Amino acid sequence: MKIIFKISIVIWCLILAAFTDLRAQETEDKISTSEIVLTAEDFIKNNCESVGDALQTITGVYVNSIGEISLRDVSSSKVVVVLDGQRLNTAQGGGVNVSDMAIDNIEKIELLRGGRSAQYGADAVGGVIRITTLSQKISSKIVGLGVKTTFGSYNRQIYNLSNTINYKKISSYLSYQRDTWDGDFSYIDYYDNEKNLINNKQSSFNIFYKLSFAIDGNQQLNASSNYYKADNGASGMIDNLTPEAVLKYDNKSYNLSYDNKVIFKDYSLKTQVYFLDYEIKFDNPENPNIPPSDHDNYALGFELSQAGTLFSGANIIYGYSLRNDQIQSTEVGDKTRITHSGHTTLTYGKQLNSFINNIETALALRYDSPSDFENAISPRFSVTANHSGDFNLALLAHITKSYKAPSFNDLYWPKDAFAIGNPDLVPEKGDNYDIGLTSSIKDISLSANYFNNDVKNLILWAQDPAVNNLWTPHNISKTSTQGLETSLTLSFLDQMIMINGEYTYMKALDKGPDKNKYDRYIIYRPKNKFDLTGTFKYKTFEWNAIYHYVGLRYTNSVNTKWLEKFNTLDTNLTYRFKIKDISYNSTFEISNILDESFMRVLGTAEPGRMYKISFGVNI
Repeated sequence: MKIIFKISIVIWCLILAAFTDLRAQETEDKISTSEIVLTAEDFIKNNCESVGDALQTITGVYVNSIGEISLRDVSSSKVVVVLDGQRLNTAQGGGVNVSDMAIDNIEKIELLRGGRSAQYGADAVGGVIRITTLSQKISSKIVGLGVKTTFGSYNRQIYNLSNTINYKKISSYLSYQRDTWDGDFSYIDYYDNEKNLINNKQSSFNIFYKLSFAIDGNQQLNASSNYYKADNGASGMIDNLTPEAVLKYDNKSYNLSYDNKVIFKDYSLKTQVYFLDYEIKFDNPENPNIPPSDHDNYALGFELSQAGTLFSGANIIYGYSLRNDQIQSTEVGDKTRITHSGHTTLTYGKQLNSFINNIETALALRYDSPSDFENAISPRFSVTANHSGDFNLALLAHITKSYKAPSFNDLYWPKDAFAIGNPDLVPEKGDNYDIGLTSSIKDISLSANYFNNDVKNLILWAQDPAVNNLWTPHNISKTSTQGLETSLTLSFLDQMIMINGEYTYMKALDKGPDKNKYDRYIIYRPKNKFDLTGTFKYKTFEWNAIYHYVGLRYTNSVNTKWLEKFNTLDTNLTYRFKIKDISYNSTFEISNILDESFMRVLGTAEPGRMYKISFGVNI
């Protein structure tokens, strides 16, 4: 496969692809290598209802049935999700449910691949999802009102109301979304029999409010709050259905931030304080021997950072953060983790009079001091070299070290009939490097990125004879992953027609001590994944067709069982028009047009062909 890698890189480099104006950077947001940025245009193109819908459109990204996101070879617990600067991951473990975030509240989503602990601390082994919410919708009106309704297969109903106020120095955005779904669709079981999934209903509402006050031209104060509540059925695996189980969420978050662009000379200041209150309840009345579980996660965070210029071409960012994580759980008990962190990023950029006309380097360093495991130092070094002219070309590379902290579940799970935690665990540690090329010429754009990621001290749950064959975690495994991510975009007739293809090859192998698993592929990590999107725009009409291909995925660690490859085809048609000062839009969508029967995860069902129609009005 090394030969294939080399040939692929050479071929892609010979074709010129997209590079968007890489300039000398002055802030951490800009120097981070953000491979993918999704905006409102992307949300509309894919008819997204949630952040999970939007992220699912990116090649190499997988969002599971409970909304948790995985990148490349890593699980959702190793992907950090940041909303308006507040880290949403909790110390209990597991990922963040991105499918409960209404897309109408979101301005943009940034996907940062690879190790990011130098900027974001623990758990950023696979990457970071950075989400920015709206402070106001673009409008010259003092008061704006938006209404949107969506109806779909299996009685899917979504109602969204939004309100904007822009008056002098104050702006606000308020959104309410109600989402219900019967969800009891038909599926094909292991023996090619058609059955109906039961107890898959979903019912939730989300209220989001954000208030911004411009103190003056340099100072901004923002306050936001989000409340999400859901009462869902938990259908279970198709070979072990749970027709009466329920899963409930009750999540609240509060965020206050202050930005000053010029605190002195050309130095800026950012401060933020936030509080998370997340509750998850699970109950299965069919099994009276197992009592209901209740997990209350609390997190209080404080962030302080400053950015400025040291001398010509050299910039610095430095800061301090404090995070207090607490859990009150029927299983884990009452636990607390307090983490103090200091971080700095130095960048240096220089203009050159040669083919490479701009070069920039960045060194980031973070020190984390948690209360319940060893301190960690995470470095990251990046370099970019750019050429601009008749065509644009850029080389981007970075090398980094990152780590994942043991979760409360890993450390403190009480002894029961099946499992027990391990308080002697140490953090996982990852070494990652990426190198990529991007280029563009006229209406052709391309990017190719090679990555390598090695993780040691991998925390792995397995049956242990030392504790009567209970499942327990140990730092016993290693993984090694390499891959190639590519993207090619063509546009015609002044962008009336656009075609985008994205292909990812990934080789994720187990390098642990078990000879039966050594050099075997990590489960659910396909070697090949391909997406092809075609877009046609004419005046107020837009039509999109999206093809997805996911290759074979192994379902056990010795690679003797697997899920077959699958293909899906989706399409949507949007029509927008305006009468006086009122804007209207409508979208008709068909997903899984071919009615493909497949499983993303063994034992779970996926719906077949589904329809959805949306209609919105903005006043």
